[in-house]
Amino acid sequence: MSTPPFASAHVLVVDDNPIRALGIVQVVKNFSYVRAISTCVFADLAETIDHAAPDVVLLAASDAPENDLTATMQPRVSDRAVRFISVGRPTRTRITPSTLSAGLHGFLPSTATPDDFNRALSAALVGFTYFPRSMTQELADCRLRFPQLTPREQQVLDLLSDGMSNHRIASTLGIKEATVKMYVTRVLAKLKVESRLQACLKARGLVSPAA
Repeated sequence: MSTPPFASAHVLVVDDNPIRALGIVQVVKNFSYVRAISTCVFADLAETIDHAAPDVVLLAASDAPENDLTATMQPRVSDRAVRFISVGRPTRTRITPSTLSAGLHGFLPSTATPDDFNRALSAALVGFTYFPRSMTQELADCRLRFPQLTPREQQVLDLLSDGMSNHRIASTLGIKEATVKMYVTRVLAKLKVESRLQACLKARGLVSPAA
């Protein structure tokens, strides 16, 4: 497994089943960039987030108190948004503007491998999302179209908002990675944003198109 471009991370595992939580901890603790792991039950989520200040929260979707995780993901660490990854059954996790705005950065099914956990955590820690292709249609339905973008630029933005790296976008579109970088630069400029994450949020309607 490659090491992500960050030095360390604090991961919080939220699960009402202690045996299942221990299994997730055993997987996550093997990642070199994870410096600390905390656990709690859903009833203690807000207090634990406030005390532990985690970088990423892994939520057991099957134990979440609501089908829509938006209310569950409201806690914040001061003014810093917390990144959440739902783990479990896809029927308990919906990709909507509200869940994305609340901080949902990914989903891992109960069959996820350690490599899947590594990819999801790595993506979330740098501000990207990690969702199975079977769930991304909901994400696509949330995206906006921008008339100032060319068809190719819009296509790059769509793939960007799926959490793809430049390398994966290049492979998907059959173009050079340097060309993807050029398109990304143009998209950021035309959308008047400063980062890929801001472009993703704007594409999903989480930031005013005119902002």
